[in-house]
Amino acid sequence: MKKWIISLLLTLSATLHAEPVVVVSASSELTVLTQDEVRQLFNGLTRRASGVALKPLDLPAKSTERTSFYQQVMGKSAEQMKSYWARMIFTGRGMPPREVSSNREMVMLIGSNRNFIGYVDETKVTPQLKVVYRP
Repeated sequence: MKKWIISLLLTLSATLHAEPVVVVSASSELTVLTQDEVRQLFNGLTRRASGVALKPLDLPAKSTERTSFYQQVMGKSAEQMKSYWARMIFTGRGMPPREVSSNREMVMLIGSNRNFIGYVDETKVTPQLKVVYRP
């Protein structure tokens, strides 16, 4: 029983401390991004980094990973980002990243297309993905 409780606590602890990482396909030419480059990509201010065309993907609005990504990487709350995109759409200056339905879809799409970029919890990185930014 003690081993089970300790195992559960360690798993929970690892989950709570995991951070979002920005990922691309393992076959992408991209190797590393700065926080500023990530912000520009996910704010719709650019669609290229290091000469590579990229299409950002976003997790569902209610996901904890999305909230964590916005806070830690973008420096904004989910509500602030929602307001930002409302202004961008209204003024015709941009469209938000394509929203996927789940972490599983995010991993599958990025792993199969070298032009997609997204974020996942670092515990969900697979061999098909390459981490290009860690907060």
